[in-house]
Amino acid sequence: MNLLFVAPSAYLLGGVQDWLADLVAGLRDQGQDVHVAVPDDAIHRLGPYAERYPALQPMPFRNPCGDAWGRIEGLQALLRRHPDHLVAGVNIAALYPAVRGLRRLGQFRGKVVMTLHALEGEYYADLREQRDLLDAVVVTNRLSGALAEDLGDMAPERVLYAPYGVAMPLVAASSTPTPPAEPGPLELVWVGRLEHEQKRVGDLRAILEALDAAGEPFRLTIAGDGPERPGLEKALGPWRQRGVVHLSGAISRARLQREVYGPGRVLLITSAWETGPIVAWEAMAAGMAVVSSRYLGSGLERALGDGRTALLYPVGDTAAAAAQLVRLRDRALLAELAAAGAAMVRGRYSREASLAAWMAAFRGVAALPPLPRPGAGAAPEAAGGLDRLLGPAAAHGVRGLLGRRFRHREAGNEWPHSGHHPADHDRLHSRAHALEHHG
Repeated sequence: MNLLFVAPSAYLLGGVQDWLADLVAGLRDQGQDVHVAVPDDAIHRLGPYAERYPALQPMPFRNPCGDAWGRIEGLQALLRRHPDHLVAGVNIAALYPAVRGLRRLGQFRGKVVMTLHALEGEYYADLREQRDLLDAVVVTNRLSGALAEDLGDMAPERVLYAPYGVAMPLVAASSTPTPPAEPGPLELVWVGRLEHEQKRVGDLRAILEALDAAGEPFRLTIAGDGPERPGLEKALGPWRQRGVVHLSGAISRARLQREVYGPGRVLLITSAWETGPIVAWEAMAAGMAVVSSRYLGSGLERALGDGRTALLYPVGDTAAAAAQLVRLRDRALLAELAAAGAAMVRGRYSREASLAAWMAAFRGVAALPPLPRPGAGAAPEAAGGLDRLLGPAAAHGVRGLLGRRFRHREAGNEWPHSGHHPADHDRLHSRAHALEHHG
């Protein structure tokens, strides 16, 4: 099987990046011919990405003019060198119009799939718009798959499931961890991007206030960075001054495993939605217990069972979150949850189980009948004054003739993740809740 992953290069830390690195290594170990291509432009740069993930041996593609047509041209130049590959898109929206153009010319004979990593409406709008082009979508979460059929209008046989996978440390091999003889403060860990809309990092202050009111001693390590960091540092100032809260900033997975994860500790998840999260499976694999919100994505996945593999509370209910944490002063319960969580991850989310699922998904895509010749598709939107004056296609030609380049300020604008603007989250969440509760 010849595989080509097309991924961003501007993001050097994160669950999706670690997933890709692990998956490509596993596929190559299985004898598959796997290539990884990333943009090499002003913000998305090959050099730092290749330095961070040298084993991927990434190859570059470039946008000659910085505009929408340039993204398509750069990807088409790449695809012409791999006309028979199975191409997997990882949050690079321009891949789809690039494939569309080549298929219409008979210059691309391979398959193309979207790998879906978020519960955000714009991705399901992409699926709906590209359903005549996409051979399949591979989802990492059962709810994502249900939404791909419901909102994305994808045929069920073209929606395939393959979860994230994590390494199983030796510490998690024991099924009966021993609780400490003299338990000290609860050792709490929170890992993720410091923002509120998805991760609900703003809930932490109220949770800590409730723990103090209950007289429960604790220490909390927060690993991550993001736009809410200054506000969070201020909100958690009293606990930081007491020395019971530490913000470590964004750190690599290797450092998380060495310095943050460990038996006897508790991972706290406050999220509104997740398609994993990988940090939950990593923490469980390391012998930790989990206290989590009932985030969107947890219901159909059925990995976090209240009182079985984790302790759960309603999203945003900070008093309930604190009450579940207080229950873990019973260190025997903490040890039981940790053992059950590690066993669950070993069976469902180990690196080996994940690799087998992804191999099966890609083989399933390869076996699907080819789609008919796609339609012309929508033209790119105007991205600047010259585009609006001349139209995107003519503006692209002028930039090429003059050697001019459209400049972007943000990574997500230089190489957008989606072909749509952020969609109606209320509608998405309404459908997601219905699917979680009623299948």
